[in-house]
Amino acid sequence: MRSPVYLVVALLAALLAAPAVAQAPDDGAASEPLTIARVVNAFSDAELIRGFLGTVFGAEVMRGNPDPDSYATVKKFTGPVKVYIVNKAERDESRQVVEFLRILNQTVHGLSIRAVKSEDQANMIVFLVDRAWYRKTIRETLPDDLDTSFLRSNDCSAVTGGRRGRGLERAFVYIVANEGRRNFRHCMIEEITQSLGPVNDDVNLSHSIYNDRSDVQGFSVFDWFILSMLYDRRVKTGMTVDEVLPVLPAAIKDARRRLGGVLKSRKLISPNASAR
Repeated sequence: MRSPVYLVVALLAALLAAPAVAQAPDDGAASEPLTIARVVNAFSDAELIRGFLGTVFGAEVMRGNPDPDSYATVKKFTGPVKVYIVNKAERDESRQVVEFLRILNQTVHGLSIRAVKSEDQANMIVFLVDRAWYRKTIRETLPDDLDTSFLRSNDCSAVTGGRRGRGLERAFVYIVANEGRRNFRHCMIEEITQSLGPVNDDVNLSHSIYNDRSDVQGFSVFDWFILSMLYDRRVKTGMTVDEVLPVLPAAIKDARRRLGGVLKSRKLISPNASAR
């Protein structure tokens, strides 16, 4: 059984606490040193492909969608993702969002994502709200003809959209900011990354944050691989399962190489890293 370090630890935060080798936390789950090679090869190609298909194809809720078949193709942003953050919460957590966007931008090859200062520039809007304002904010910021009842019942939510054949063009993300740092971080990571394309939760993915039954709280290595595969240049918007399968092994190979480089550089690794 894999060490929980592989499953839960944030990608750029806890894998290399020492120059070459990091030890797993003293939780009895692992005794071997954690090397770059072990992290890069923690999951097989087959596991990663199953994760990709389970999250990129399909959607948690298709209610109200006039074209359910549209979920049978790859969807992602085809240009830069510009994020405007709207803080309506008493405690402003905007800096955490900006930092997470920086990590995504610098580690997921093919994805360009950054915060912008004007809503007019943005194609993704992230609302940070206190729980008391959560439902009201959703009702006020989404079109009246959109069924938002399933969104308002969630702990945190996101809506994406785009014209047929154009991929994702717009996203709205709603994150509750006053129910603890742990819950905030979980919601921030899950909703922002799912808004980039892997929209489907899959209960079979024990290593992924895209599974409400898993213990994963941070941006895991497994989920980094899914995003890296999705934003590989060979994976095109509109591809079906049959079209995308032949290109995934090459995308995974390149992602493994890039992950090794990221971990070796240590440029984005927090000195206060811990599994969360």
